[in-house]
Amino acid sequence: MTSEQKPRSFNTPGYRAGDWIIISGQTGRIGEQLVPGGFEAECRQALDNVAAIVERHGLPRTAIAKMNIYLADMADRDALNLIYVDFFGGHLPARTTVGVNQLSRNARVEIEGWAFAGTAP
Repeated sequence: MTSEQKPRSFNTPGYRAGDWIIISGQTGRIGEQLVPGGFEAECRQALDNVAAIVERHGLPRTAIAKMNIYLADMADRDALNLIYVDFFGGHLPARTTVGVNQLSRNARVEIEGWAFAGTAP
């Protein structure tokens, strides 16, 4: 298999399972390249990528109920918190933040999540 024949990714960006949209881990990439500007730029782009997946399923970002965030450096946690609040405003999904040794393609942050597509009880 040549490099041109290899698939770009082995996951589905967003998968509907019943009333849930499960969002695969997103990094701060546009296409194949990480955005320039360091952690803050990557984090904002990763969140934008998550929101775009949710919107492709016809949902607003307020449908996001749970986020799992992986940081290559836990020293970025304070910056993450500011970006997270700015991005979500008054709607803050449940969140887990984990420090990891390394992320794909040397990203500094990866974000996955769950969005609810059903009706509220």
